[in-house]
Amino acid sequence: MSIFNYDMISSFSPMLYLLLGGVFGDTFMILVGFLYSQGEISFLEPILFTFAGLIIADCLFYFIGRSPYFDRLKRTKKVGNILRKANSTIDFLTLNSLLVALFYSKFIAGAKFIINFYLGEKKVPFKKYFIWNFFMAVFWTIISWGIGYVSGEGFNWIWRYFDSLALASFFILLIAGIVFNYSKKLKSHFRKKYHNYSF
Repeated sequence: MSIFNYDMISSFSPMLYLLLGGVFGDTFMILVGFLYSQGEISFLEPILFTFAGLIIADCLFYFIGRSPYFDRLKRTKKVGNILRKANSTIDFLTLNSLLVALFYSKFIAGAKFIINFYLGEKKVPFKKYFIWNFFMAVFWTIISWGIGYVSGEGFNWIWRYFDSLALASFFILLIAGIVFNYSKKLKSHFRKKYHNYSF
């Protein structure tokens, strides 16, 4: 049973997937999985272009952080103070680990851009950055799309058999709470396991 009948959703263009994937990353991939479960979009094209968008955005912000213009910007008093505080926080959260930094950048709202700036500023070799970022993006794409798809299927099942939009919506909120709680535990495990994998 489909709850979406918007022409805009059905006619998402590849460029729109690319843009939204770049801006929202894996959060948007959850919506892609959900919409597929509703029968509103195709399977392969949305995944590929959303994935391409998030990879391109990651690399773009990495190169901005690595650029000489960014070096000049961080020498200014105001920007320099902000960056020092941000870098100090990221150092503490990631324990100076590339894998942990990339893990955080994929699934924490707002961290995507900041951490890719940070990795560029740290002059992490691009080949090393790209390979690990790519594999981390694949991992989170599978997880995110799967969460969206399963949520959508559960939503449909509850709505079909209980005929209750409120109950179906509560199911989505419950799934979101479980995912949030699990992601916190997974972050903790990831930090402990990979904290020695330095830049």
